[in-house]
Amino acid sequence: MRIAVDVLGGDYAPHEILAGVVQALREEEFRAEELLLVGPESVIQSQLKESGMAECPQILHTEDVIGGDEKPVVGLRAKPKASISLCVQAVREGEADGLLAFGNTGATVAAATMGLGMLPGIRRPGIAVSILGQGGHFVLLDAGANPTPKPEHLFQYGLMGAAYAKDILQRENPRIGLLNIGGEAAKGSEVTRAAYQNLEASPLNFVGNVEGNELFADKADVFVADGFVGNMVLKVVEGFAEYMVHTAKASNQDSGVRDALRTMLGVSDFSEVGGATLLGVNGVVLIGHGRSRASAVLPALRAAKADIEVGVNHHIVESLASHDGEVTSTS
Repeated sequence: MRIAVDVLGGDYAPHEILAGVVQALREEEFRAEELLLVGPESVIQSQLKESGMAECPQILHTEDVIGGDEKPVVGLRAKPKASISLCVQAVREGEADGLLAFGNTGATVAAATMGLGMLPGIRRPGIAVSILGQGGHFVLLDAGANPTPKPEHLFQYGLMGAAYAKDILQRENPRIGLLNIGGEAAKGSEVTRAAYQNLEASPLNFVGNVEGNELFADKADVFVADGFVGNMVLKVVEGFAEYMVHTAKASNQDSGVRDALRTMLGVSDFSEVGGATLLGVNGVVLIGHGRSRASAVLPALRAAKADIEVGVNHHIVESLASHDGEVTSTS
């Protein structure tokens, strides 16, 4: 098992990403041969040597990176040796079993979609984020890959989310909820109403529409949303959680109160969550938060390793095959 790590992606790359790699090696959760570091060779070797690492993972040299302000497809075409492109190439050619990137999310999604292709039968990728709620962790899907989906895409998000929740969250029969503005089947846009019909007609454990104020109330194990809504929900929750922790600190609350807030609003602490999984592409792709520091690297590597070991993609393909022909609307 080997994971390709984009050393150049993220606001604090490459030094924070490399510091996280050092932590993973030092704690012996990962061996050097289990990592492929993609970035500037001299910088990588120098930092690992200064950190006292006796063994250095294999390095795929590049100094090109897609910046956070670059248009993904334009940047990928202009920089064929960009770090994220080389990570994808490593997975496609079998040099790595999965990849981890903390940089431009759009570029990661585009590079993985074009470079790895989609799983058989899957139409669009979706970003799955694990969030801590009243009943434990649940999945929000899609968190930003596809802002304008068709009903078929939302149905497939429910299917992929169910496979992910079963494999990663150990939910035997995951409950699928459609994030909407009301609980009634007739609520929402034309797309969500059609998606409701598809989900309801399937053997999936569909619990109907779920409103935003019920997100943390253990109403579902998987919340299906379009990428625009999902990303907005995620960012609002992240921001509110950070605000609450900051307010508690500013008002001189003791560390126990702050720790309790961090636990309750754990979605904001991407340093512990590590990353989100890009589902639907033909490979394992973990997308870390752009503001991640070193502490986020090891959890993200653990998540990528878990995805590889349990074979989520294989189970998604199996599930899609068993549900073939159940989608009735793709308008």
